[in-house]
Amino acid sequence: MQVIMSWTGAHADALRQALRMTNESFAESLGVAVRTVAYWRKRPDIVPQPAMQEILDAALERAPERAKAQFALLMREANSVPDGQLGDIVDVSFDDMTSRVWDRDDARSLSASFDGALERSAVEDIERLAHIWLICEPPQVIELDAGRKISDALVSAVEQRVVQLRRADDFITGPASRDLVRNELSATVRMLSEGALTDHQARRVLTAIGELAQLGAWVAADGGLLDEAARYVRGGLRAARAAGNAPLAANIISTFSYQVANNGNPNEAVILARTAYQGGRHGATAITRALLAERVAWSAARSGDLRECERALGTVEESFTAGANDNDPDWVYWLNREEIDVMAGRCYTELRNPGRAVSLLTGAIARYDQALVRENSLYLSWLAEDYVQLNEIDHAAGIATRMAALAARTSSARTDTRLRYIARQLSPYRGTPAVADFFDAYQSAPEDTPSPS
Repeated sequence: MQVIMSWTGAHADALRQALRMTNESFAESLGVAVRTVAYWRKRPDIVPQPAMQEILDAALERAPERAKAQFALLMREANSVPDGQLGDIVDVSFDDMTSRVWDRDDARSLSASFDGALERSAVEDIERLAHIWLICEPPQVIELDAGRKISDALVSAVEQRVVQLRRADDFITGPASRDLVRNELSATVRMLSEGALTDHQARRVLTAIGELAQLGAWVAADGGLLDEAARYVRGGLRAARAAGNAPLAANIISTFSYQVANNGNPNEAVILARTAYQGGRHGATAITRALLAERVAWSAARSGDLRECERALGTVEESFTAGANDNDPDWVYWLNREEIDVMAGRCYTELRNPGRAVSLLTGAIARYDQALVRENSLYLSWLAEDYVQLNEIDHAAGIATRMAALAARTSSARTDTRLRYIARQLSPYRGTPAVADFFDAYQSAPEDTPSPS
């Protein structure tokens, strides 16, 4: 038999996904041991022996057309197999996959692919899948077109899509992220308005809408669109209150307090953050209380209130130490030890206590996930600021140069603002070689930038 393509473990596992088979059923269909299939998934770079290559070719040849199309899509998403290598076996083009009317199975396949890309932190794959997400019908619309009655399975799918979009925001920034959230929110509101839901389903969907609105406020503010962020906040609060979800309402308010602290009146931000904490803490898990207290600490630091800030940081530690809970909402997934230390370090930077800040930030950044480019860039900016405060200019410039390299790889108004702020801090020292190197890496920006966020 002529070998159609050069298989790797990743390709074999993609075929399993396209066929919607478990490891066991896929192994049985190929006549191999289950451990072989599991090994392909564990070692995506492994190249099977020639005899196994032929077996995989045969499996692809006899696969249903839908599975072949899905396999082609997975390969193109991963950019791992040129179109020519698939031409003889797969005659469904990428355009066919994205222009025809999608059904429930297509939506589920896209969801599974998205989960896999997020699990791998595969930024390019996530971006490709996000593009497909934007141009294809969401399951909310697919189900409404089939009738007004909404299934529990669809509500669960909507909840999972919110989780996926929240995770995707770690990797996708700028207009793409805003469009994803805006479109998903529109489809979910339509489902709530036009679908026939039980009271329990309606509360779940209202919660999903509130969570999407909170995410919308976050990504809008990250793009510098503060009026749009405020509109999301208002809509999200209505949805959260209608769902009877006090912790979610508190999270939405505290998100807004963070934005006001960065771009408006820090004293007003303190009031908002305290209101959020007091309103949400009784029904909130310990990790949720830690998140709400973090926003109080940050607004207090921005307003220059050391005592209030340290009191709030103490509450953060106490709550976070209590540990995770099975009832934790997904929107606290990102709050870990590194984030706790980074926030404390940022607070001490704002309060001009660089000695304490450097210790916290250095340790947290060293442990931080390097795949999260935007956050690493932002957090390096506060560390650079600390070294400026300590008058260790060469060290500050070196860190700022690292930050500039990362900032070039993301599209975030917050990152741009911080980069310009650090450039202004280093500007008096342009004659220093390390600072000159920083400015070589730094792209010029307008000088009327708002204060650092």
